[in-house]
Amino acid sequence: MRRGVILCGPAAVGKSTVAEELFRLDGRFVRLPVVAADALAPGEFDALRASGRIAVELRGEVAVDRRDMDAVADAGRVPVAWTSDVADLQRLKFAVPFFGWVSVLLWAPREVCGLRAQRRGDADARGVLGVWDETRRDLLGLEDPVFNLVVHTERVEPGEAARRVAEAVEAGPAQPVSVVGDV
Repeated sequence: MRRGVILCGPAAVGKSTVAEELFRLDGRFVRLPVVAADALAPGEFDALRASGRIAVELRGEVAVDRRDMDAVADAGRVPVAWTSDVADLQRLKFAVPFFGWVSVLLWAPREVCGLRAQRRGDADARGVLGVWDETRRDLLGLEDPVFNLVVHTERVEPGEAARRVAEAVEAGPAQPVSVVGDV
């Protein structure tokens, strides 16, 4: 079965860092190919949508092109997506079901994410904390579990987090686990 992985978590939790470690760990992992609406000529995004090529739109800013996903699948690659939005995670899983998506919650305490945002020089560190709060609300509001793995990024190095994600992808989507105790 074709596999894919979706990293989900608040801002400054380490989604990009873990993704980069995955890319270094195993060449099968590739960034989810997306089309940025603001990078296209006027009307081009609407034309892609009208032609049925858009599998799913995420955050209203980017979309996943069906042809790109087919190319990833045909090459035997494992797409890696990351988001702080649980709704986007669910949209992607249901819109592109031919990948056995492994959903991973990357988590760290609010204070840790705030410090990471400051260290990396985020212009809007308060906005990062707002995203953390919003992500936590979304997680606590879930009626059904959606994550196959939870990794606390303040407890493990990025390489170890990537190794755990890779192992989960290799094993395939497992029964989702509740995250209420983790957030």
